[in-house]
Amino acid sequence: KAYINTLNVIHYMHDKYCYERIEMALHDRDVYRTMACGIAGLSVVTDSLSAIKYAKVKVIRNEQGLAVDYQVEGDYPKYGNNDDLVDSIAIDLVQHFMNEIRKHKTYRDAVPTQSVLTITSNVVYGKKTGCTPDGRKA
Repeated sequence: KAYINTLNVIHYMHDKYCYERIEMALHDRDVYRTMACGIAGLSVVTDSLSAIKYAKVKVIRNEQGLAVDYQVEGDYPKYGNNDDLVDSIAIDLVQHFMNEIRKHKTYRDAVPTQSVLTITSNVVYGKKTGCTPDGRKA
């Protein structure tokens, strides 16, 4: 809900400050409003769930009991290799995400669309993520 509320504020501010007024003036028909909802780290979470499902993943914990690393034994199908076993995990994740997004009211009844963020988001978010069950190091 917080994510959609944030996107609603962004879209409202575009209207309030007329960021798109020239483009909108050129429309000669009804405007079809969309709202791009981004997923960053889809391949990492998909590979992590695949590792948990198809390999043996041991959690390494520190003195406080927090997970600080993972040890993976065995192989598992990896995302991006045209393997239905792992591709189905990614499909389920995106479908679940979009189903949750669609439950919330969007600004001006914009239609939620999907945007998988891979270009630069992985660097910023990856630095804060830590180790993951697919063997990715912090």
